[in-house]
Amino acid sequence: MFFKYGRRDGIYTTLLMSTGLTFGTISALYGLTNQYITNSQYSVIVSVVILSAVIPTLIAQKFFFPRNLLKGGQSDGNQ
Repeated sequence: MFFKYGRRDGIYTTLLMSTGLTFGTISALYGLTNQYITNSQYSVIVSVVILSAVIPTLIAQKFFFPRNLLKGGQSDGNQ
């Protein structure tokens, strides 16, 4: 496998990195600064962006966390 990561480890990493926090918050701030959106709209957008980061993280922690690494073992990523 590429970089010796198995399927489960790859899914875990992908879910943790798929948040889009930076792009979402910068885009919302740009819209607010240039008066494309109101303060209320900005608040809703930032809230949704933050929630969209929390949900994949919770899924990754619950279903794809590489527990075998806690014991110091080697991971093949498919357990």
